[in-house]
Amino acid sequence: MPNKLMQRDSLPEITLNVIDGRTLTLPDEMVGRYLVLLFYRGNW
Repeated sequence: MPNKLMQRDSLPEITLNVIDGRTLTLPDEMVGRYLVLLFYRGNW
């Protein structure tokens, strides 16, 4: 199991495919901003 992120840890690079077809790379595109990621698995 990978190590958990702890408070003040750096976010590892994450690449997301956005619904409009763009690709968003985090945290590179959010430099100088606060970032909160929320993952909701849903309950289907």
